[in-house]
Amino acid sequence: MNCHQLEPRQWLRITAALAITLLLGHGAVRAEEEASAATTTCGTSISACGCTITKAGTYTVTSALSASTGDCIDIKASNVILNLQAKGITGPGSGTSTGVGIRVLKSSSGAFIEGGGGPSDISVSGWKYGLEVDGKNTVSDWVNVHGNVVGVFLNGATGANINDFDADDNSVYGVWIRSGKGNQVNCFSSRNNTKTGVYIGCHNDDTRGTTCPGVKPSSGNRIYDFSPQDNGDAGIVIDVGNGGNVVTDISSTGNLGGVDSIDENTSCGTDQWINSGSDKFGVTSQSCIP
Repeated sequence: MNCHQLEPRQWLRITAALAITLLLGHGAVRAEEEASAATTTCGTSISACGCTITKAGTYTVTSALSASTGDCIDIKASNVILNLQAKGITGPGSGTSTGVGIRVLKSSSGAFIEGGGGPSDISVSGWKYGLEVDGKNTVSDWVNVHGNVVGVFLNGATGANINDFDADDNSVYGVWIRSGKGNQVNCFSSRNNTKTGVYIGCHNDDTRGTTCPGVKPSSGNRIYDFSPQDNGDAGIVIDVGNGGNVVTDISSTGNLGGVDSIDENTSCGTDQWINSGSDKFGVTSQSCIP
């Protein structure tokens, strides 16, 4: 008797599908998460998880942080500078965490987060979302996000600039833009994520080309100077209904889903995929991607 065994690629897709199912409950539980966000006010020196920055100013992480529940650092105020000093921020693990390593709340505008970079193992890791931005005009520099469910989650964010980072080895997406407008994500790698390196949109099951009810489209985002490689499905996906996005200066190769660069809009809609001369879009979903 020959027993059918799933190929490694099939296991990747099943694992990712289960994780996406959990992510799709995001809207239903988000109000509860907002209500349970940390209420302890952060001091200017942060040495433990579980606090919220409630006033403008400069805040410095003074030691490696970790937590088993909740978020680590929430930013509620505007005009906040957060210096991580290359300290790791570790959650309970991407399989169990419902929290966020660093979360910029909707009320915040003009936050600046400096990670300090360092070796790739110094990162925000083990969270549902490594870095989540809900607010306006957030700048993040050199904040590595590894081993989360989603590395960077731009959740209704506008005017963010997320740059100079690695978003590798996350269990669904390296970067997810959901209802985000006018954001820039640049100068980064997004590799070995179980599902997709960069995903723009929201779908209501594991099939691209659908939309989530009540979720606004993502538009006007600029994604450039990045390498989405060796992901379990695609390197980058712009899903149906999302338009006016620009992708350029890219090396999307070796992704295991068979197609490296995907636009689900007919003839790419109003999205622009620009070949600056040395881009590698890999295997593409349609001819509007060069």
